[in-house]
Amino acid sequence: MDAETRVRTENAGGDIDIRLRHLSQLFDSLDPSPFREGALTKEAEVYLTKKVQDLPDEKPVRIVIHLPADDAMRRLQPDIAAAFTGHFAFCERIESKQFKEALRAWRQSALIGFAVLSICLFLAWQIAHNLPARPLTRILQESFVILGWVSVWKPIETALYELLPPAKRRRRRLLRRLATADVILRT
Repeated sequence: MDAETRVRTENAGGDIDIRLRHLSQLFDSLDPSPFREGALTKEAEVYLTKKVQDLPDEKPVRIVIHLPADDAMRRLQPDIAAAFTGHFAFCERIESKQFKEALRAWRQSALIGFAVLSICLFLAWQIAHNLPARPLTRILQESFVILGWVSVWKPIETALYELLPPAKRRRRRLLRRLATADVILRT
């Protein structure tokens, strides 16, 4: 949205009021078909998600778009509403799919990592108990221990920093709220 766009949010009512000079300010101009399959501009998406964050969770979201009368007459409200809700439903599906893919990749890397760790610790134990105590034996033993722990580094990092943070769940919840929002067109 550019600087001339006037926007007002009423947190008490759960409404997000957007005043536009023309509807193209919200939709990506590279998209040849701006309704139903159309994508919102990145700025519009960021703005709307931030505004929904400010609204209480129990309040339903209502997006009120104020357009000049000549632009509003050329647009059908169901098409605009479908474009908004479709965009955010698509974004939520993408986020959910990325999370599921990250979880699947984590399971695979955790299985491989812990199998390698088990084998390396077993080999280190075998070396310590079956070979004479020499500096080279100790280096070999410690090398297997280090290799084993390095093999589980990525699964642990993924679990701690990609799968557990609540920010990902909050973002999907915001997108779901926007996907089910009422979109009203006014002149």
